[in-house]
Amino acid sequence: MDSRAVRTFRVFVIVTAVVAIALGVVAIVWPRPSLVVVALLFGVYLVVAGALRVFAAVRGHGTPPVWRWTSGIVGALVGIAGLVTLLDPAVPLVVYALLAGIGFIVEGVAALVGGFVGHPGSSRVPTIVSGVLSVLGGVVVLVAPGLALTVFMVFSGIALIVVGAAALLLLPPRAALRR
Repeated sequence: MDSRAVRTFRVFVIVTAVVAIALGVVAIVWPRPSLVVVALLFGVYLVVAGALRVFAAVRGHGTPPVWRWTSGIVGALVGIAGLVTLLDPAVPLVVYALLAGIGFIVEGVAALVGGFVGHPGSSRVPTIVSGVLSVLGGVVVLVAPGLALTVFMVFSGIALIVVGAAALLLLPPRAALRR
């Protein structure tokens, strides 16, 4: 690899790693405001995606009417979901947390059934323990969705910091620039 390519790659890695570390620190220090910002960005995305889908449905000459109607209706629903998110970002965040809690419980029940029935290729005790922990985690998320979101954001921040630091540690050495 020529030195210019290595230099460009190094700059890219350094910038993305620093941004990841900075975002990770922000997520840890201000988890709830960070969640709101993420929700607002997601709301903007939904509004734009919905509007583009409706536009494609209206302008979709030559496509089957069923596709156009379906695309238009889905686009309108996506756009409305984005507007709801922009008006009150807490609503979709709580819905996401509740869906995650339900998912944990369903997964836990499935693991418990598998553990008691005897799922082939798995050990009963770890499967049952996993199922119990998943059900308990789901109940905690359903009881305290705000706390669950905050904990998620803190863990996400930690992950961003670790990924950013790892990228910096794995950076090609400067000696590669001289070759």
